[in-house]
Amino acid sequence: MKRIVSAVSVFVVAAVLALPAMAQEAAKPPAVSHDVEGRDQCLMCHTAGAMEAVPDAPAASHADRTNEVCLLCHAADSPMQTATPPAMSHSLDGRDQCMMCHKAGAMEAIPDAPAGHESIDLKYCTMCHPAAG
Repeated sequence: MKRIVSAVSVFVVAAVLALPAMAQEAAKPPAVSHDVEGRDQCLMCHTAGAMEAVPDAPAASHADRTNEVCLLCHAADSPMQTATPPAMSHSLDGRDQCMMCHKAGAMEAIPDAPAGHESIDLKYCTMCHPAAG
C-alpha cells in the first residue's frame, strides 16, 4: 500500500510541475500553416468573411495589427513559437517607453533589447513580454 501511495504521489507531483509548461504551450498563437511567399498580405484572406475556409483573425484582439505584425507571432521560426520571451520584472507605470531604458548602452545593468527589435513598435512589447503587476 505504501508503494502505491508513493507512486501516486510522484505522479501527482509530476503532473503539477508539468502544468505551467502545458499552459505556456497552449498560450502560443497558432503558427502559419502555409508558405508565406507571395502571400504576405495576411488580412486579404484572414479578414472576417473574406474566404469561407480560412480562419478569420480575431477581430477585437487584432484590430490595429498590420500584416507585418502577423509574422512576429505566427511565423514558425518566430520567438513566439520557438522561445519563451522573458516577462518584465517591473510594472509599466511611468515606464511605457521601453526603448528609453532598453536600447543598447542606455542604462548599465538594464538588459538591452535584442537586435531585431528596433523596428517593433512599442505598443507590441507586451504581446511577448507581460508586465509585472
